[in-house]
Amino acid sequence: MTKTLQDLIDESIFISTEYQARLAELTQGAEWDVDFSAPAFTLQTDPPVRLTPYLLGTESASRGSWIWSWQELGHFPDTVVSAAVQAREAGRRLGVEELSTDELPVADGLARRLTLAAKAVTGVYAHYPAGAGGGVTAWLLLEGPEFELPELTVERMMRVIAEALTTDTAVDHNLAVDSYAKLRGAHIEWDTEATCVVTVRDGAQRFWFDDHQISGVEPAEPTVGPDVLADLAADARARAVALREDRAAAESAAAREASRPQPAAPEAAPVPADARQEQPEPLEVPDFVETEHVAPEHAAPVRAPEQPRETAEPVAAAADGDLPFDQEPSDRDVRPGRVSTTVVPGPEPVRPAAEEAPEPVVERTPERAPEPAPEREVEREVVAGPGVPGSAEAEPVVEGEEPAEEEQGERKKGFFSRFFGL
Repeated sequence: MTKTLQDLIDESIFISTEYQARLAELTQGAEWDVDFSAPAFTLQTDPPVRLTPYLLGTESASRGSWIWSWQELGHFPDTVVSAAVQAREAGRRLGVEELSTDELPVADGLARRLTLAAKAVTGVYAHYPAGAGGGVTAWLLLEGPEFELPELTVERMMRVIAEALTTDTAVDHNLAVDSYAKLRGAHIEWDTEATCVVTVRDGAQRFWFDDHQISGVEPAEPTVGPDVLADLAADARARAVALREDRAAAESAAAREASRPQPAAPEAAPVPADARQEQPEPLEVPDFVETEHVAPEHAAPVRAPEQPRETAEPVAAAADGDLPFDQEPSDRDVRPGRVSTTVVPGPEPVRPAAEEAPEPVVERTPERAPEPAPEREVEREVVAGPGVPGSAEAEPVVEGEEPAEEEQGERKKGFFSRFFGL
């Protein structure tokens, strides 16, 4: 069975609208921050609301493309990228190339369309476009018990559908109504392609269609009773459980892919001894993400004492830049929230010793012990944040350190530079 990107959008548009309305109720203009290592998307309400974030990808105006978070696995926790991997596998299975192509040219509304399609195949129906500064937007899916919806009523159903249709996103209204009814445990009965009756707990509505567009709605007699509706609600819950299990399998697949050895790099020319002691220049990734990478498994077992690292004060962002009902984020400059992440724990990176070398001891060899190479003063390159053209006017949030291993450092530096449109 094959589908198109628009098919998946039509399948999710109505329930997505309902979840976005719920998200708007939760946010209430509150500030937010994201910690991908937890993982947690926290709304600074009273009391705070903590949701699970799934990073789908980033859209960058300067880069001119959308990049899925699964393009290079291992930089984010497997849970965080599991929904994106789940969307990729569904794209391959259904023949939807937009979900299985790691990088796509930016087009008007593309990021939102990809996000809506991802909702249909993951069962995670709330999203948040997190402005990161520098023309970068990270698109997140959000999940949590706070999104549990009340039982569907006629009034609620008609309000959701009417609100969704104002976005002009749905193309096949027949498919959209049919999908929404099944996802919400309602009963739908098609008389012909031009008309159907949707029965919910407190009544029913007849929909009329003209060329797959809703042309009219009127009250109708319910076609089934409470017992049938209870069975349909159970079917909807079972579908949701199946999608969660599918996402767990995607998380395992992400872990396996991330653990695969990277292609061996070509042998480099011999490096002078003095140069080997210098650490690669650290990369300061965008001000809305902190990364602590892990040295590869083949790192030397000897570890030097670690120096205490400074942690910047968290800075949150206002949530009012996100519009409910599946609309695009506004063009105004939105202050980025605090986003941090770590990868799967492993061996710590090897760091140079801070102490000076001991005094030389003359035994059988007349040679002096080598003096440690002087620590190189490195000016950190600010790639996002205040002072960088195109960045949001927010103070730098958290600095990230790259691994001491040069090969891993360059690899990660290159990925983040591309992923965050630097």
